[in-house]
Amino acid sequence: MSARRRLQVLHCHVSHPGSFQKILIANRGEIACRIHRAAKALGVQTVGVCTKEDSQSLHAKVLDKVVELPPGASPVAPYLDARHLLEIAIQEGCQAVHPGYGFLSENEAFVALCEEKGVKFVGPSAKVIDLFGDKTKAKEAAVRAKIPVLPGSPGLTSAQQAAEYLKANPMKFPLLLKAAFGGGGRGQAVVANEADFAREFEKCSKEAEMSFGRPEVFVERFLAKAMHIEVQVVGDGRHCIHLFERDCSVQLRKQKVVELAPARGMNPELRERITSAAVALCESVGYQNAGTVEFLVEGDLRDKAAGFYFLELNPRIQVEHTITEEITGIDLVQTQFKIAGGMTLADLGLEQKKLSFKGSAIQVRVGLLPGGGGQVADYQEPPKVRVETSIGAGTVAVTDYDPMIAKLIVWGEDFGQALKAALEAVRGFKAKGLKLNSDFLQRILEHQDFVKDTVHTTWVEQNKLHMPPQASAAVAAGGVLQIDAPFPAQVTEVKVKVGDEVSAGTVLAVLSAMKMLNDIVVDRPGKVVEVLAVAGTQINEGVPLFRIESSGEAVEEVHEAVAKSARKVTDTAGSQRALPRSWYASGSPEEQVYDTPVLRTKVKENDSVYKKRHQHNTEVASELHRRLDSVSHGGSERAVKLHRKRGKFLVRERIRKIIDEGTDFLEISQLAGWEMYGGGVHSGGTVIGIGVVSGREVMFIGTDATIKGGVAFPVGYKKWLRAQEIAEANCLPCVYLIDGGGAKLDAQGGPGKGDKDKKRDLTYSGTLPAMFVEGGRQFYNQARMSAKGIHQIAVVCGMCTAGGAYTPAMCDETIIVKENGTVYLGGPPLVKAATGEDADEQSLGGAVMHTTKSGTCDQMAPDEGTALQMCREVIENLSGRQPRTILMNTVAPEPPLYDRESILSVVPESTNIPYDIREVIARIVDGSRFHEFKPKFGPTIVCGFAHIEGYPVGIIGNNGMLFSESAIKATHFVQMCGKRGTPLVFLHNVTGFIIGTAFEQGGITKDGAKMVNAVSNVPVPKFSIVCGGSFGAGNYAMAGPAFGTRFTFLWPNAKISVMGGEQAAGVVAIVKQKALKRDGQQDMPEEMVAMLKKPIIDGIENSNSAYHSSAGAFDDGVIDPRDTRKVLAQVISISLNAPLPQNEYGVFRM
Repeated sequence: MSARRRLQVLHCHVSHPGSFQKILIANRGEIACRIHRAAKALGVQTVGVCTKEDSQSLHAKVLDKVVELPPGASPVAPYLDARHLLEIAIQEGCQAVHPGYGFLSENEAFVALCEEKGVKFVGPSAKVIDLFGDKTKAKEAAVRAKIPVLPGSPGLTSAQQAAEYLKANPMKFPLLLKAAFGGGGRGQAVVANEADFAREFEKCSKEAEMSFGRPEVFVERFLAKAMHIEVQVVGDGRHCIHLFERDCSVQLRKQKVVELAPARGMNPELRERITSAAVALCESVGYQNAGTVEFLVEGDLRDKAAGFYFLELNPRIQVEHTITEEITGIDLVQTQFKIAGGMTLADLGLEQKKLSFKGSAIQVRVGLLPGGGGQVADYQEPPKVRVETSIGAGTVAVTDYDPMIAKLIVWGEDFGQALKAALEAVRGFKAKGLKLNSDFLQRILEHQDFVKDTVHTTWVEQNKLHMPPQASAAVAAGGVLQIDAPFPAQVTEVKVKVGDEVSAGTVLAVLSAMKMLNDIVVDRPGKVVEVLAVAGTQINEGVPLFRIESSGEAVEEVHEAVAKSARKVTDTAGSQRALPRSWYASGSPEEQVYDTPVLRTKVKENDSVYKKRHQHNTEVASELHRRLDSVSHGGSERAVKLHRKRGKFLVRERIRKIIDEGTDFLEISQLAGWEMYGGGVHSGGTVIGIGVVSGREVMFIGTDATIKGGVAFPVGYKKWLRAQEIAEANCLPCVYLIDGGGAKLDAQGGPGKGDKDKKRDLTYSGTLPAMFVEGGRQFYNQARMSAKGIHQIAVVCGMCTAGGAYTPAMCDETIIVKENGTVYLGGPPLVKAATGEDADEQSLGGAVMHTTKSGTCDQMAPDEGTALQMCREVIENLSGRQPRTILMNTVAPEPPLYDRESILSVVPESTNIPYDIREVIARIVDGSRFHEFKPKFGPTIVCGFAHIEGYPVGIIGNNGMLFSESAIKATHFVQMCGKRGTPLVFLHNVTGFIIGTAFEQGGITKDGAKMVNAVSNVPVPKFSIVCGGSFGAGNYAMAGPAFGTRFTFLWPNAKISVMGGEQAAGVVAIVKQKALKRDGQQDMPEEMVAMLKKPIIDGIENSNSAYHSSAGAFDDGVIDPRDTRKVLAQVISISLNAPLPQNEYGVFRM
């Protein structure tokens, strides 16, 4: 039985108080994911938070809703903004806040604020947190509870003050310096002698202030070979129990690395003494919720008389709570929620004499090595191992926070079995693209001292287990040693200057990284010949800091990071330095230095030209929104009223109830059917689009029963097939929301009155037989997608008749609504007409019949709301995704420099007026940064690389007609993107290819064909935005809808045609004049030419608009130009669900 299942079984008998419907998780990373899982097990909705840096982390993807925090002074600052986090909790309707560990978990002001605002803090009271947040007050409380403490000072703020205390209160070295507030090993140091005391004190004080906002440090007796034993406690405010101990002695620089539960070989009497002390301390202060009391044990754990000393009480959940859960079977986070909700220990059945533990559990902390962050290209968890992690395939491991990215938790019948499982877990955990401490963990687990249980809190450093088993690079006396930055950091202090003589161990500089101050030391004697480090500057890994002329050999082995960065330089001018990680596909550096230039705008807000454009395009956008709004409410008021009377939701409401709360629904071809079929066939009677369910993108296809009873119109079929095409290309699960009466049997009639009035026929007159044949493709598509593992799910909300009955029958899983839902090939009238049988709807195709007799449907829902919830449950339990595309150069998103509103000032009132497409690019790409390709060659097409919401893209945009140079340049660029796996964005504003004798002789057709060939066969996802004109073969070369684009969207000003109306009319007039001349007749007079041209111009202008194209579903919809960046980011994300096909091209005519 797995550990997770074991927890569920042992806790299923406890009911929760139901106080919380929604909670805010005020944390990040693996603990946010852990809290989310516990909350969901109790039926509680979760709201999370993330910073811009964390937007690609796992917790930002899995929580029910995540609110992005505004940037702060540092990446950590937003997570510490107590007032803003509480505002989010209140705005989102959360009844409680769970702080996790770190950040605000021990901030009494935050707890008090929660209490003031009526939001429950899942943890102890502000008073208790204040008490134990001050280490000196905590020691006083321990003394009152008659618990031994180590002798030490109060909180001190300067090295001078500390020296005066030691003078008055002599203590023997070595001594421990420790931050008076906070924990996690930060602000701590062991000082071996008096000479180092002042320097180490100031370092600890700075580190404490950086981490906890308080500089106080206290001095304490240091136990050289102590065991770190901690007791898990749970209190309800009156009583307290313990859940036994954990051994956390394996530490690196006071940071826990490997934890065990229970402590091996602990004498039962010693266990009773320590656990009783922990309980007594907690009961003495009225402790409520989960907490951990930490002790240092001096001597052998097997000795019942071994001495122990109170270290601190952590009033929160611990990182290592997991191993206590494994040996006791109690879910501590769920227990936290229940106590916060008002339950007592008695309610929970937690009685000390009934509690016991079983077996042995080990947790190992997998962390990033310095500079080891980036995108996770491939992720693999060891089988049958509990993994608590902050990463997954495609996520980004950031190094702005704690380097720990995963905890591997194993359980065994005894320690030997658990140790074997831990080793297998470390070897089996893979995260390609990251640099992990796996080798370090293996060295610990395989070491005989660990196996034989002879470790202590300084054992790792003493045995140099954090260093790889290899010697430093040798540099002979007289050689030059270069010392580089071992990781990205800020230079806090430079301690030497050129000409200084240094000895082995001299601190050259102090670097600040991830809130830790790190000494850069030299490992041998020498002379400083060059100082490159500058205090206050941000540096990347591998940047040279110092050059030292060596005067001797290395005295001792140096730290792994320094050893890696130190190397001999024989030729200073031509030396090769370590490459920055931005060269590699494994991910971008934490502190990215942007060299890509920013596009500078020429748009001036007060310029009359741009003001006029803005006003015009605002009106155009308003008309778009008017049309979108008019179709969004379904059919007629009468039809909608009747629909609701039957207990049904509108089709878009159904989708909203399935997708994740707070997420967008990207509707496709919303204006299909506009002014067709006599009007009123909004969206062609079919709603399609992509939404997010349980964190994954899903295609929705729904018939609208308020539109002519949900019957299928030709353009609705076209949308249905397009939705399936998108789903198959992007490996999206399909959800079919069925509520309609099959094909419209009288669709063979002629054009509707509205169509005739507008002098166009968009009814697809007389196409019913052909539509019937082509309509069968929807079932073919379903079968093919199911075969490919692309999930097909149906919810039958109403009628599903005739050929449409095969839709739910061919789905992987089908849900049907009782009474409203029916599925049959022929309804009662057809059965009567064909066979004479009198059949009622429910016996013929009702929910009860299909779920109990025919088996056509799998689940029956009592009402529509339940059916939609069941649909969510089905999607939640889908198997893993297909192999997908991982973009190697994904970075944290950065907004454009220019406001989205200003894009309306860029586009002219007419497609005849040229404009610089770079102005559009500057408003949709991250930071308005654009690396242009061949800017001086073929200038009528703009090509270059950029990012959109962090996704790397290649962009091709038009600045006029296409020449041979333009086509050759674009072909080259398209092929590059294909080889790199970079998605392509096409921005259409093209009048076509240049024509004329000179150009034909120069090979314009041949060169244009190369571009069409490359665009047709490039294997990366392609996206088109028509932001102006898209005429003739220019539409083909720019990846028009016929060329396998994943998505094509139009701006409302867009025009698509073989050519413009004036050009087409001019061609017709010239041909007519030549025909007259050939027949010996006179040329037409000007007025006749005008009469000939007018209907041609009018006809083309009426049929080349964005609305005409979208009405016939020749594209994926008309969008507001201001939404371009958002829509592109969504469709790029959608496209990454599918793997890239093989890269192949046709023959290029050279």
